Amino acid sequence: MDFPETSWTILAVATMNGSVKERDALNRLCHDYWVPVRKIIASRGAPSERVDDLTQEFFLKLMQKSFFKKADPAQGRFRSFILGSLKYYLADDARHHLTQKNGGHLQRAELDNEAMSVEIDEAQFDSAWAELLFDRVYERVKNEVITRRGPRGWEQLSLFLPGHEAAPTYVELAHELGLSEGGAKTEVFRMRERFRELLRGEVGRTVDAPHEIDEELAYLKSALQKL
Repeated sequence: MDFPETSWTILAVATMNGSVKERDALNRLCHDYWVPVRKIIASRGAPSERVDDLTQEFFLKLMQKSFFKKADPAQGRFRSFILGSLKYYLADDARHHLTQKNGGHLQRAELDNEAMSVEIDEAQFDSAWAELLFDRVYERVKNEVITRRGPRGWEQLSLFLPGHEAAPTYVELAHELGLSEGGAKTEVFRMRERFRELLRGEVGRTVDAPHEIDEELAYLKSALQKL
């Protein structure tokens, strides 16, 4: 498998200068991390009408130089960078609103204390990210199977993917698909392998080297089980 373009390399071109390539990079980052970032912001009690605005503003600020200086692939997973940047952003937003609330006269120490009070549920973020990633792969496999075997074929074959406790026998599946038992087993094997391939590809985009994929995949599976 070719190692995919990573989120680090996408971030490197996702500036606010306005070129098509840069806008595309920004859109990809928003698409990949919008849901978990939004969930964290919503969980902190932001007014519902501000949640989407705050989420969008976070990604725009992510493109600014002050955030790029913190983007070091050697320091860990990309989701860790996103999480750290989000904490910094929320602290900055809290300082801004606290200063406004108090007429702009807060002391530096008071502002620093407010920043220190910003806590983020990392397990919640990681679980949301894992769920989004698995759902994305699930949808891609679903579309491919429906194209090949139709909606009824997907309905039966999907029971053999992770997350389903009960699946038909291969004899029953063969009957539903109009195949031999061996053909049904091949279909299941083919679908599962495709799921693993796509999942590794998605995880590979968020780490810095191929050897990190298995470790990150194991962690995300663990995070998903905590949902």
